Amino acid sequence: MNLFKILSEWEVKKLHSAALEVLNTIGLKVDSEKVRKMLEEAGAKVNHETMMVRFSSNLVDESIKKAPQRVIYGARNPKYDLVLEPGGDTFCRALTGPEGYIDLETGKYRLAKMSDAKDWARLVDGLENIDYFGLPYVSDIDPDTRDLRLMPVALENSEKHSLFQPYNGEHMELMVELALAVVGSREELKKRPIFNILTSITSPLHLLEYASDIIITAGKHGIPVELNSMAIAGGTAPVTVAGLTLLSHTEVLAGIAVSQIANPGAPMVYRPLPMVMDMSSGVALEATVENAMIAAAQAQLVRETYNIPTNVMGQVSDAFTSDGQSMIERAFNALLPALAGANIVSGAGGLEHVYTLDPVQLVIDDEIVGMTKRILRGFEINDSTLGLDALARVGPGGNFLSDEHTLKYLKTEYYRPHIFNRGARAIWQSKGEKDLNENARERAKAILREHKPAPLSEDAVKELDSIIKRLG
Repeated sequence: MNLFKILSEWEVKKLHSAALEVLNTIGLKVDSEKVRKMLEEAGAKVNHETMMVRFSSNLVDESIKKAPQRVIYGARNPKYDLVLEPGGDTFCRALTGPEGYIDLETGKYRLAKMSDAKDWARLVDGLENIDYFGLPYVSDIDPDTRDLRLMPVALENSEKHSLFQPYNGEHMELMVELALAVVGSREELKKRPIFNILTSITSPLHLLEYASDIIITAGKHGIPVELNSMAIAGGTAPVTVAGLTLLSHTEVLAGIAVSQIANPGAPMVYRPLPMVMDMSSGVALEATVENAMIAAAQAQLVRETYNIPTNVMGQVSDAFTSDGQSMIERAFNALLPALAGANIVSGAGGLEHVYTLDPVQLVIDDEIVGMTKRILRGFEINDSTLGLDALARVGPGGNFLSDEHTLKYLKTEYYRPHIFNRGARAIWQSKGEKDLNENARERAKAILREHKPAPLSEDAVKELDSIIKRLG
């Protein structure tokens, strides 16, 4: 299947050369003196008084070319391992980090709790099209160590790969220790890292010390980093679509260059997250149609420059509930970047500009992702799929219902959703005339009731508990 290209060849070159020009003439503010000295030794021009670092185009290019084009996201169960590589599969990540949660029983908004984090992990584990996940930021535990306390919840309640957002380099080290309690050896963790981390450049053009510590510490241990830019059009970025795309691209490239100078070959994922300010409210929007265009452009942009793995926002919405607006926004935002070749589309289960998680929406997104993956698979044209022999057998006026060709392809050719209403109206009415949200809510409850991820070993659980108890 041919990839969708939203940018012309000239536009790709113009955007990328402009990004290199920004890093060479304006540069990146780097708070860490240690990192500034490292970059200076690598050939960057550094002003330690202003903390500004300017990178030549050659330094950026040569550094980023050291980043691997193939990144493994390992899982507790190897059957859920993900391989991110050029021309490979597109995967889906459930949204991470929101503090809001839509209660599965009442349908009402509230702050997320630890019990919700456990349910979220188990729900992801039971959904076939959600490939990995992060957790909500729960309100009923110590916020200063929340990043660490959530990690055992993910490891104990899902066999899939998981994502975390460490607060600093020290917590990054402790996350490695928690992962080793499950994996067993540093060699295995580097080979198949069972978690990755997300950290950010602060727009515009500012690398805070905590973020550089995380990037460098993760690289030392071979833990993949999804490097984020959260530039906001009209706020922390130029208001135009082109200007927002440029700044987001520039910031992610700068962070990847820093990582490769510190740890050549460290696994990195290009992960821009540009937003659009709603000038009437001041809210940073995630799901405008322009967001979809930018995500597709950035997937193409990095593919045609450095060809490193890409993660962009996909199944997202600015709606406050799982309604028609939500479905329209997330359909555009998921499909365009997927068609453009993004390795990961993120945001499943998220509402309200990524501030809120909704388990019902997550189940619906599982279907959206399933359909997206079916589109990406395309369809094969050959003598068998064309059905020439079947046409000859059935002939004019016949039917194909019991033909061997139908039996051969029936179960593989078409995507069959779990929660859609299809078929006869009378059957739908006999089942209570339930709509999509009601069907999704029932499926979510059924998964939480019936699905049981394989448990960790007793020794692993004890070791996780021991590490968490040290936090106080």
